[in-house]
Amino acid sequence: MWGELAYQLYGLDGYEYLKDYDQDRDAPGEGTLSKLFAQHDQPALILIDEIADYMNKAAGTPVGDKTLADQTLSFVMALLEAAAESEHVTVVYSIADTAFGEQADRVRDGVRDHIEEVNEIGRRQHKTVTPTDENEIGQVLQHRLFSEVPENAASEAADSYFQFYDQEDRQYPQEATDAGYVDVLAREYPFHPSLIDALTDKIDTIPRFQRTRDALRLLARAVYYLWNHQPDSYDRHWIRIYDLTVADDDPGGGIQTILRERLFDFVDLGPAVTADIYDDDGTAHAQLEDRKWTENGLPPLGTHLTTTVLWHSLAYGEQAAGLTHADLNLAIGHPDLNFDDYDAALSALRGDDMDVACYFLYEEERLRFKQEPNLIRIIDQRIESTPEASAHSRFQNRLTSKETGDGGFQPVEFPESPADLPDTPDTPKLAVMHPDTAAVEDGGDTPPNRVTQLYEQQAAKHEGETETRIYKNYALFLAPDADRMDAAIDEARRLEAIEALLDSPEQKADLSSEQIEELRERSDEAQLMLGELVRNVYRHLYYPDRDGLTHVTIGATESNGGTTLVDAVQTTLEDKIVKRDAGARGSAHVQQKLWQQTQDAMSTEALVNQYAKKPGLDYLFSTKPIRETVSSLVSDHGYAYWDGESGTAYWVGTTEPETWPHPEPFAESPDVETSIRDSDVQIGSAFVVYREIDALVDDHLDEIDRPEQTVATCAECGAEVENPEGSEPYYCEEHQSDTTCRSCGKEVASEQLLDERGRCQECQPEESWEASKKMMSASRAFSEVRRDAESKAGTDRTPLLEEVTIQVGGDEPFQAAKFISQRPGFKAREDSVTVRMQYETRTDDGTYSAEFTGSPSRFRDVIDQPGSFGDDRETIQFRFQFDEPEPITDEGDDLLAALDNDLDAGNIDVRVEGRGPIQASSEVTV
Repeated sequence: MWGELAYQLYGLDGYEYLKDYDQDRDAPGEGTLSKLFAQHDQPALILIDEIADYMNKAAGTPVGDKTLADQTLSFVMALLEAAAESEHVTVVYSIADTAFGEQADRVRDGVRDHIEEVNEIGRRQHKTVTPTDENEIGQVLQHRLFSEVPENAASEAADSYFQFYDQEDRQYPQEATDAGYVDVLAREYPFHPSLIDALTDKIDTIPRFQRTRDALRLLARAVYYLWNHQPDSYDRHWIRIYDLTVADDDPGGGIQTILRERLFDFVDLGPAVTADIYDDDGTAHAQLEDRKWTENGLPPLGTHLTTTVLWHSLAYGEQAAGLTHADLNLAIGHPDLNFDDYDAALSALRGDDMDVACYFLYEEERLRFKQEPNLIRIIDQRIESTPEASAHSRFQNRLTSKETGDGGFQPVEFPESPADLPDTPDTPKLAVMHPDTAAVEDGGDTPPNRVTQLYEQQAAKHEGETETRIYKNYALFLAPDADRMDAAIDEARRLEAIEALLDSPEQKADLSSEQIEELRERSDEAQLMLGELVRNVYRHLYYPDRDGLTHVTIGATESNGGTTLVDAVQTTLEDKIVKRDAGARGSAHVQQKLWQQTQDAMSTEALVNQYAKKPGLDYLFSTKPIRETVSSLVSDHGYAYWDGESGTAYWVGTTEPETWPHPEPFAESPDVETSIRDSDVQIGSAFVVYREIDALVDDHLDEIDRPEQTVATCAECGAEVENPEGSEPYYCEEHQSDTTCRSCGKEVASEQLLDERGRCQECQPEESWEASKKMMSASRAFSEVRRDAESKAGTDRTPLLEEVTIQVGGDEPFQAAKFISQRPGFKAREDSVTVRMQYETRTDDGTYSAEFTGSPSRFRDVIDQPGSFGDDRETIQFRFQFDEPEPITDEGDDLLAALDNDLDAGNIDVRVEGRGPIQASSEVTV
C-alpha cells in the first residue's frame, strides 16, 4: 500500500524514497512519511476506500512473525500521525466493516479489531463525512442506474399520483397525503418512494444488508428484469417493490439468489417463496391466483401482493416486520387498476379460496410472511381436499359409537324398512333416523314420511309382507334437524382433516413441535365440538300418544353436554317413565288402562304387554311395579293370583268360592296361600291374575288339592267315629280291639294307645317327624312346622326338635337375616347355629360369587351388603343342630315357638325345614 501511495503522489521519485520499505513489506514510520511530504510543497489528497476489505486480504500474507495486515495497520497509524503534522496532506478513508463479511469468516474477528484501532486513531483529529443522507439515496440510485431521468416526466407522474392518493377512497399512510409528498414523488422518480422506504427502513435493518451497495444491486436486477419483461396490459409509471421479483432466479446473481445467499440468513423465508410466491413449476399459490387475472388481461395481482409482503417481512424486530393495509395500498396503488380486484386476490390468498390460500402468510396487526407455516391455512386446505363422504361417515360413526348411548330405551340406529324396527314388547325402542331419509324441516310438527311408515308398519323380514305394528307405544323416533346438519358435517370434515395431518409424516415434517402440539389440541377440541353438534342435530323426538305421534324438541343435550341422546330422551319423558321404585299402580289404572274388559283373567305377561300396545301409556322400565300391583290387587281389591309353575293359588278372602265343591275350607288347601308379597308374583304367560276367586277355581279345580279331612272314620269299615281320641287310625265300637299290648301283654288305658299292630307305645319302635315349608311369612312358617310336629306325635307323645334349617327370602334377605339373628329366641341358642351365605351376580361379562360360613356373631360383624351390579342372587341360611333335642310342648318354650313369637309382627319371609325324634309319653298307665 505505501509503495503504491508514494508512486501515485510523487511518481518514481516518491517510490524510490519508500522502495526498500515496499519490497520488504515493512511499514514506514511517521518520521519517514513526514520527510516524504516535506520534500514536496504541493497539496496532497490521499483517498483510501474499503480499507477493511484490503486488510482482510492482507491478513493472509505473512511478514516475519506477523502478517501484512499488521504492517498495514502500523502504516495507517503512521500516515494519520504524519498527515496531522502536515498542512498540505489530507487523508480520507472509508470503513464499512460489513463489506468483508462475505469473505472468509475465520478472519472476521481479527480484522474487526484492526478496524476498531483505526477508528480510535482517526478520532484524534478527524471529521466524519456522510456521503449520502436519507433524502439523497433515490437520486444516487437514479444516477447509477439511468443516464437521464426526464424532469417533466417525474413532475407529471408526481402530480398525477398525488391527486390519485388525495381523491381515492382508500387509506394511505399520513405522509402520502401531506402536501410535501408530491416533492418526494418527483425526487425519487422512477422509483416509487415506498420502494426506497422499504429498502432503507425495513431491509436495511438486516445486519448483512448494505443500504447503498445492496440496494443498488437489487434495483439493477429489478430494472433489468422489468425491461425484459414489460407488461403489455397496462402502463407502468413507477418501479415498485414487487418488481424485486423472485421470478428473477438467474443463478448468476438474480434477485432470488441475493435473497437466499444474503438476506434469508436472518429470517429464512425460502419455504414461503416456494410454496406461496414463485416456484419453477408454476404451482405456488400466488401463481395459481395470477391466472384468474392474467387470463382476463389484468396484471398478476397475486404476485404483486405476495412479493410486496415478502420484502416488508425482511425486517429486524416484530414491530418492523410486515406492513399495514395503508402501506400496502401505497405500494401497489395504480390509477388504471381496481383496488377491489386487489382486495379479492388478497382475500383468496388469505384463505377464502383454499386452492390458493398461502401457507406462510399471516394477518395479525400487519400482513407478513413467517418462517413457520400458518396452521389455520394448512388445516383449511386439508379440509377442502377431504371428501364429503368421509365427513358423513365420521358424523355417523360419532353418533353410533358415542352419542347415542343406552338406557331404558333401546336404540335402533338408522332403520329404513319396517323389518329394521323390531315389533316386540320387551323394551321401548328408540329409532335414531338417518339424516338422508328423515331430516326434519320447517319446525317438525309433521313427522317425516319414513317415521310415519315405521310407526304404522312392521315386517318379519326385509321385502316381506308388512302388517300393522302391534306394539306401537314402544316405537319412538329421534330425527335430525336439517338446518343443523351442515355445521355438524363441517366439524366432522374438520376433524378428519386434522387427523389426516397428524397421520401424515410429510406434512408434519413442515411443522414445528409447537405446531404439532397445537394440532393435537385442535383435534381434541374438534372431538368435543363434534360431539356437541351431533347431539344438537338430533333434537326432534316423536313419541306415541292416543292421537298418534307427538312432537317435542329435546333440550337436555344443550343444558348438559355430557348426556347421550338416550339420556336426553329419558330426561324429556321423565314423567312418562315407570321405574323400579315407582310403586304399585292403582286398581283404577289397571281397570281403565290395562285390563281387557271382556276377560275374567289376564296373565301378568299380558298386563305388561299392554304398556307396549296402547299408545299413550307410560314406558315400563321395570316389572317390579307390576308385581307390586298384582300383590296389591290380591291383598286389597279381591283379585286372585295363580302361579302356574308351582300350582299355587293366592287369595285373601273370607267368603268361600261358590265353585269350590268340598266341605273343607278352600283356604285350608295346601295349594292355597292366604297372603301374598310382590316376590311371589312372576311375569309370564303361566302366571294369571283373576278378577274374582270363582273364575280361578273354575279353571284350576283339578289342580288344587283338597284339604285334609276333619271327620274321623273307622280304619276297618269307614264309618264315622264320634268323639275320636288319640291319633289315627280310628276304630268304631264294632271294630275296636281290646286294650292289651300284643307285644308285652300290658293293658293300656285305651285302644288308641296301641298302634295298628296292637303294640303299646313302649313297644313301638322309635319314630321321627319331619316337616318342610315353602317360602312364606316367618310367623306362619314356624307355627306350621310346629303344628306338623305335634300332629305327627299325636296327643300322647312328644316331638323333639333336633335340627332346624331356616332360609331367608324377600327383596332384602341380608337385612332380614341380620334381624333374625338378633332375636332373643335365636341368640339364646346361637351356640348350636351355623350360618351359611352364598352371593352370586351375573353380568354380560361373567359371573362373580362369594360365600360365607360361620357363627352368628361373625355374621353380625359383616356390615355391608354385597352391591348388585347385574342379575344377582343371595342365599342366606341358618342351621340349628342340637346335641340334646328340645321337646316341643304346650309350654311354648322351644325354638319354633320362640321365633314364631319374635317374628310375628315382622315383614319377613322364610323357608323352614325341621325334624327330630318322637318320644313316648310318660303318662301311659297300666
